[in-house]
Amino acid sequence: MDLQALVIALERERLSRPEPIKERKPQPPSRKRWEARNPTLSFRTSAATRDLLKVWKEKADLSISDIVKVGLERLTQLELVNVLKTRISQEENTNP
Repeated sequence: MDLQALVIALERERLSRPEPIKERKPQPPSRKRWEARNPTLSFRTSAATRDLLKVWKEKADLSISDIVKVGLERLTQLELVNVLKTRISQEENTNP
């Protein structure tokens, strides 16, 4: 067997073997605690929504997380208003 045929045979053998799976480096406890307190949230959105988020992010100098928090606070306020309206209307219906 000539040298070129030997190199080709060895390369084919190497390519036929599966590559070993790399194990992740163990994380220190502080990193685990930080990730538990700060989970990652990932989602898909339309390009228009992304562009609007980008505009507000720059305009208000807020992070995406801060924009989401503001939206959630607003939804909570609206929910409270709706609960109060429902209670008032129920009281009006029971006390004519």
